[in-house]
Amino acid sequence: MSGDEYRVHISGGEVSGPIAMGPHARATVHRHPPAQAGADELVRLVERLERLLAEHEGEVREPAQARRDAADVRRELEEAEPDGSRIVDALKRLSARAAEVSVIVEVISQIRALFP
Repeated sequence: MSGDEYRVHISGGEVSGPIAMGPHARATVHRHPPAQAGADELVRLVERLERLLAEHEGEVREPAQARRDAADVRRELEEAEPDGSRIVDALKRLSARAAEVSVIVEVISQIRALFP
């Protein structure tokens, strides 16, 4: 065997995930909640987000719903096994509602970066 039997050629895009080839190949993804330092940072950022939403309420589209989205994020993070897709969905809605307030959008981006 020369090693040419198995090839991967990726063109024109980005790969985000495991790739495995060949006999007995395995590709595994392990999703873990953020480490304690990351969890502490998430709590701090969510608290900041809630403060900013109150401070900029007049600039946020649908402020009551934006507060609910932030509360959804907080509640999900308090779960033993937070559901990342629920958090991301709430953050997407919140980003749209607060799109005119760059400081809020920045905090939302920081939260998304910490949560896989």
